[in-house]
Amino acid sequence: MRGLALVLAALLLGSCKLIELNRNVHESRTVGGVAGQVTHRERDSSSIVVFALREEGGGWVADNFARLATEQKFLLRLEAGKRYLIGAFADRNGDLLPDVGEPTALAPEPITVAQGWKGVTRVNLTLARSAFPASLTGALQGILTVDRKELPIAVGEVAALDDDRFSEESGEMGLWAALDFLTQVGIGVFFIEPYDPKRIPVLFVSGAGGNPYEWRTVVESLDRTRYQAWFFVYPSGQRLELSATVLQRCMQQLQKKYRFQKVYVTAHSMGGLVSRGYIQKSVQANEAGYLRLFVTLSTPWQGHKAAKSGVEYSPAVIPSWIDMQTDSEYQLAIFARPFQPPLSYYLLYSQTDPKAPVETATDGAVAVSSQLRKEAVRDARQVLGFTETHTSILTSSNVISAYQRILRETDK
Repeated sequence: MRGLALVLAALLLGSCKLIELNRNVHESRTVGGVAGQVTHRERDSSSIVVFALREEGGGWVADNFARLATEQKFLLRLEAGKRYLIGAFADRNGDLLPDVGEPTALAPEPITVAQGWKGVTRVNLTLARSAFPASLTGALQGILTVDRKELPIAVGEVAALDDDRFSEESGEMGLWAALDFLTQVGIGVFFIEPYDPKRIPVLFVSGAGGNPYEWRTVVESLDRTRYQAWFFVYPSGQRLELSATVLQRCMQQLQKKYRFQKVYVTAHSMGGLVSRGYIQKSVQANEAGYLRLFVTLSTPWQGHKAAKSGVEYSPAVIPSWIDMQTDSEYQLAIFARPFQPPLSYYLLYSQTDPKAPVETATDGAVAVSSQLRKEAVRDARQVLGFTETHTSILTSSNVISAYQRILRETDK
């Protein structure tokens, strides 16, 4: 089981995972990012190359690049504190170089990359029939030999539920090695089938160490004539505020593209904390009108006592544990305002012994008292308890029956 207590035990016992965690935490202090979108007005089928040239020795050298389909968004992993020129071109002949006649774009000013992913700099580019300055010719040649550090962003990418990126191993990587996860798996909202405007999206958000594949029993129970399953895939080891922000921005772009009127959000464990942060951000941006249903399963709304011990005593700290401490700043922020219509919230909690008092009951990983935080209960249209473990709640026939009833009630 990927319970928080087991994670803490692994840390305190000097697990080999500690090596991955130490390296990722160290590297995260030296990296940052530039994100944006490239617009290609000619709308041909050319792939687009977006690149970053790093200032060095009074000149510019190629640092990183990404290939995009026409007008897709990008996120480049770069060195924090360094100055960069960001540009793009339509690579019509596929040689990774800007040739004569290929539309180009160059940001008007160099940018200095901030540390970490919370302060990602945004740069939007529009390709036009122009040429790069001759002084950049040598640096652009360096794109051919650069060691590319890719950070894929999914905004509606279609992938099968048994995709390797959705596996248990991948979920564990996201917990222990968040930076590796961002590079090898990416982050964003995935579909398991093309978007259908006639069906309601149901967005699933996993918890610490979780993965989309663990939702398969729930997904199989959905009426696929009414609903389509979406998944937020993210490194669960990163700070929850950042995950919530990325989810909000991905959903913002999807709503802009598809103009859907309804979305139902379903989250397990720590995913509930991420999802509530996303919902509150959407409310603040006046973009929450499409959010009609929020269901959480076994969410530690008041954090986990083990997280504090992990932060205080572990030789390396999983960043998300900072937000999982009891009554953390993140938790207080997401409960700053109650939910409002048209959103309906249902709280489903789990415990292994139904006779145990709330003060001592657990589901094997999370205290029931944390799952039943008073502010969360206050916001709930209904609170439902189940005799299940922290993970069996995802496959329980009783839980799935209750979930189907909730969907039907919301549809009315």
